[in-house]
Amino acid sequence: MRKYLKEILVLLGPDRRRLPKLILLFLSVSLLDLAGIGLIGPYIAIVSNPQSATSVIEKVNSWINFPLDEGSLLILISSMLLIIFFIKTVSAIWINFTLVSFSVDQQIRLRKYLMKSYQALPYEVYIERNSSEYIHSTQTLVNKYSTGVILSGLRTLSDSIVAVAILILLAWTNLYAFLLLAGLMVLIIFSYDRIFRKNLSFIGRQTNIASNNMLQGVSEALEGLKEIRIFGCENYFYNKVKNSAKIFGVNDVRSSVISSAPRYILEFIMVLFIVLLVIVTLNFEENSQQLLPTLAVFGLATVRLLPAMTAFSGNLIQLRVNRDSVSLLYKDIKEMQSNKYIAKGSVVKDSEFKILSMNNVSFHYSASKKNALNQITLDLKAGESIGFIGSSGSGKTTLIDIMLGLLKPQHGSVSFNGSRLSEEIEDWHHHVAYIPQQIFLIDNSLKCNVALGVESEDIDEEKLINSLKKARLFDLMQQLPEGVDTVIGERGVKLSGGQRQRIALARAFYHERDVLIMDEATSALDNKTEREIVDEIKYLKGKITVIIIAHRLTTVQHRARIYKIENTRIINSGTPKEILL
Repeated sequence: MRKYLKEILVLLGPDRRRLPKLILLFLSVSLLDLAGIGLIGPYIAIVSNPQSATSVIEKVNSWINFPLDEGSLLILISSMLLIIFFIKTVSAIWINFTLVSFSVDQQIRLRKYLMKSYQALPYEVYIERNSSEYIHSTQTLVNKYSTGVILSGLRTLSDSIVAVAILILLAWTNLYAFLLLAGLMVLIIFSYDRIFRKNLSFIGRQTNIASNNMLQGVSEALEGLKEIRIFGCENYFYNKVKNSAKIFGVNDVRSSVISSAPRYILEFIMVLFIVLLVIVTLNFEENSQQLLPTLAVFGLATVRLLPAMTAFSGNLIQLRVNRDSVSLLYKDIKEMQSNKYIAKGSVVKDSEFKILSMNNVSFHYSASKKNALNQITLDLKAGESIGFIGSSGSGKTTLIDIMLGLLKPQHGSVSFNGSRLSEEIEDWHHHVAYIPQQIFLIDNSLKCNVALGVESEDIDEEKLINSLKKARLFDLMQQLPEGVDTVIGERGVKLSGGQRQRIALARAFYHERDVLIMDEATSALDNKTEREIVDEIKYLKGKITVIIIAHRLTTVQHRARIYKIENTRIINSGTPKEILL
């Protein structure tokens, strides 16, 4: 439990300073509960036996210089009860709003932090995990922490303070009745928690595993819909989601049943207590009139304690169920904090690109002992047009990832304009447009895809049109039903492969990038469409710096210099005539 509490406090971050104020609010409401329940006894006594009001009237008259009779006293206590319970009702609603707001604040803060951290992850670290894990942490785990732990925990604390205050009042009212009630409640709640403690932790772990697998299955099935349908392997992904959904559902049912059962058990215990109180009191005290005020106080107290104890028990169960979620989230947050994976603000010097140099660069992925690149040395100068060719697995894409600054070599160095690339990465990225085989497109309008990252209302329309014309997309734009505002579908599903490539080109033009890197960008296109894209790139020769990776020799035949890569090394370089003939 100590470790669990430590993890919760770490996840709370600076907001843990707000806890004392919340506890003070809980104490204030508990005092209102005490005042309201404490007045019930005298109120019932006066109503049931007007003669008992005499002593009360004498005390009140001695405190205030105002004569009271039985009727006035009854009106006074009735008014006080109404005022106290009205204030208590308003306070309870306000405190609930405060608790929910505090919980949502945690949700927002953690999601912002994780999103920022995930975006800043080193590329090599990012690819070690499945993308569904990042979504699961940001969406599911944060939600479970904020609602199932923080909100439940604070409500448990609030209910506990109120319950303790009420129990103290009951102990002062009738010690023996209090001991009976407290004994029954403690026995039931802690026995129940003891029985299901380990089971609840197991349920929490199984739910998280199933939830992540379900998310991964749905994501993969929808992303690879074409290939999956052609190969006829829908059942594989269907069964993955189905089995995960079953495990999630079964454990969710178990959790719900275990969480809801204490309410009914406690209802029975409360009724049992009232019955036992009546029987025991009547057997030892024959005066039923003396029983009535005590019974009224304990009756109202049990009515107030029942939801508090039910919530306490249910929230305690939620804390058990979500133990694994907190542990996973804590581990993720600590990793981000320890490695300082926080995206820095884009500090762009806007310097002119002159040269990118790689000197004796070697690299291997953490999961492999074998180098993916060996002793690569080359210079890329502004305005040059170069190509890389080589078989699959030769190291071409790894080389580009290092040039982009996504991967850091274990040996050798990469420099931008004479400075270490890692120190000038924002400036370097400000020059680069990267066009892979699978173009990244968002499910939005054509103009939002071209001006990616710019709010719709901030898009420069003149710049947009010029970019479309340069990429030869202007005619397509005119044919679309809503022009540049036409939604192109998820991953550009409503467009052809060539049109998607042209959007990537238009994007580079709109953002005024002067280094264009094409990583197998035309390999999935037919010969005619590829020829058109290559022709577009050919016209850029000398205007911007162009780097092309390709299998097809025709794709790189117009480059000024070509590098041939085999077995992780550059084995040859020269003009197209020297390399391709």
